[in-house]
Amino acid sequence: METDLLIIGGGPAGLHAAYVAALHGSKTVIVDESFSLGGQLRQQTQQINHLPDPLESQTGIALAETLTKRLGNLDVTILLKHTMIGAYKDGRVGVSNGENTIPIAAKKVLVTTGAAEEAFAFPGWTLPGVMTVGAAQILMNREHVKPGKNAIVIGSNDFALEVAKQLVENGVFLQGIVEAKDRLKASNKETVQFLEAAGVPIYLNSSIIQASGNGEVEKVIISHQEANKEMDIDLVCIGKGVTPILEPMEILGCDFTYEQDLGGWVPQYHLTMETSQSSVYVAGNAAGITDMGAILLTAEIASVGVIESLGGLDEEAAVSRREQLWQQLCHLESTSTCKARIHMIKASQGEMDTQLAQLFDMSGGGI
Repeated sequence: METDLLIIGGGPAGLHAAYVAALHGSKTVIVDESFSLGGQLRQQTQQINHLPDPLESQTGIALAETLTKRLGNLDVTILLKHTMIGAYKDGRVGVSNGENTIPIAAKKVLVTTGAAEEAFAFPGWTLPGVMTVGAAQILMNREHVKPGKNAIVIGSNDFALEVAKQLVENGVFLQGIVEAKDRLKASNKETVQFLEAAGVPIYLNSSIIQASGNGEVEKVIISHQEANKEMDIDLVCIGKGVTPILEPMEILGCDFTYEQDLGGWVPQYHLTMETSQSSVYVAGNAAGITDMGAILLTAEIASVGVIESLGGLDEEAAVSRREQLWQQLCHLESTSTCKARIHMIKASQGEMDTQLAQLFDMSGGGI
């Protein structure tokens, strides 16, 4: 198989990048290991705001449908239930459906693999009934199964508290949010207010000691205010956070750097989202953990870089469009995330060109 652009990952970043590239005449292939497109959007019932134009505020499920439908009449080939398994010495990428391997010769490769949830170990963490908040969300919103009757959520980032809210809305008795810090990590005040109004206890400066039960979770013990508290629990949801999925870029030989405000280890990339490996690009949460609007903007920045390098967009138009997209990106995402991106790009480029210098000033400089 031959193509102009091979996209690894059919989540929001991959879908948006494919749309932009195909609109400009690039033959595109999307590879995704799942049975349908949309990634994590497929089970997100919450309203997603602050999306780039012309997308309007909508639920994650609706956004997945919107992004997928736009590809209908474009030159985009979709390979579902396929996984990237390696790279050949001649530059081709090998993808497999478990039975056959397809070598794909692509002029450009864009990695949009997103992020994976982190978990942590504690006594009893392998018992049935202990899961990540993402797994609980899949059960509720995609499989329409109530994951438990009496729950506790460990962690208080925005994603964890959104799932906590959905647990309450689905009739699960939520017995508490356990946070190790002295304050909640979530920035979404509406979700916090919902949980407070629902009477959900918040345990700050607290931690889970153990989960126990006969073949499944039946009880948990948490440490709170220098004392242990035992609860009857059949569902423990872990909301530690997410980190970028990097394996495809490791296979492709990309260089990495550590940026805590981007989620940890991320591939080095330039203003075009091209990595240290020529013709390999990155976008979405794989380029740094952020929110949905920024995920889509990084995808479009990467597509503009691909289109420009393939001759589908002249340099002046590409520079102008890229400047607009970066300005939107720095406006939409948090200051710390934007600064971390620019810091990493400055370090990888070695020196600042005019466009990067403008972004450096816009982000507040001082990096």
